[in-house]
Amino acid sequence: MNSEELSLLKFEHEKNVQLEELALKKKELDLKIQEQQSKRIFTPLLVSIIGGLITVITGIVLKYYDNLATLQLEDRKFQSSILLKATEAGNYQEFSDIIVAFQENGLLSLDSAKLANFRKKRFVAEKIDLATRGTDFYNIEMPALKKKPGTATLVPVYDAPDSVMQSVNAPDSSYWIIVAGGDKDIAAAQHEIKKSLDNGFKDVNLFFRDNYYRTVIGKYASYIDAYNTLFDVKEKINRTSYVVRSDKWCTAPSYDATRKLFVCK
Repeated sequence: MNSEELSLLKFEHEKNVQLEELALKKKELDLKIQEQQSKRIFTPLLVSIIGGLITVITGIVLKYYDNLATLQLEDRKFQSSILLKATEAGNYQEFSDIIVAFQENGLLSLDSAKLANFRKKRFVAEKIDLATRGTDFYNIEMPALKKKPGTATLVPVYDAPDSVMQSVNAPDSSYWIIVAGGDKDIAAAQHEIKKSLDNGFKDVNLFFRDNYYRTVIGKYASYIDAYNTLFDVKEKINRTSYVVRSDKWCTAPSYDATRKLFVCK
């Protein structure tokens, strides 16, 4: 390779080095331009404005939730006062009508399960009170109950009239039942039987008594157990349902396998 070729190669190399340096400087210049533009956008004034807006928005949000919590607390206090006022009702039916009316008109906002629970507690409490005083209106043959000394257990009052004593001293095989309906037509009664089973009630049977087909639910060892279930039966099956003592309501029933029902004598 002669001197001219060497000079040409050297020139080409130097030219490439200079081009790379120019490209690098161009990149550096572009980065500085971007940096200057960012500085112009995020000036201290703009940063303070953005910070102020964030503070204002945060304050509005916190105030909203504070007001919401206050309103919810006041609403709970108002609803509690309404429920307390409703408890002053003379009987279960008045109490039930009041809180249902309040619920339907928006003065109460209880879910259906909680509303039903309030009503059920009042219903059962009233029945226990009536039993304690011996004045239950659904079953005049029911024995009066009183608290056993030193306990919360209710026991029969043994100084009751003879007709009540006969009920109290009934055989151990007797129990309490819920009469959920009475129909002249057996097909209608069978429909109530199916409805009762579909709603989860157990020991559902059909009885024929006084020329009526009666839908009977349950076999409860105590009067209180029966009334705890009676509320649900009234709500789901028949509002005229009532509790009776099995041995007093249907003496020595016989089973009719053809019609699949019990016949009371």
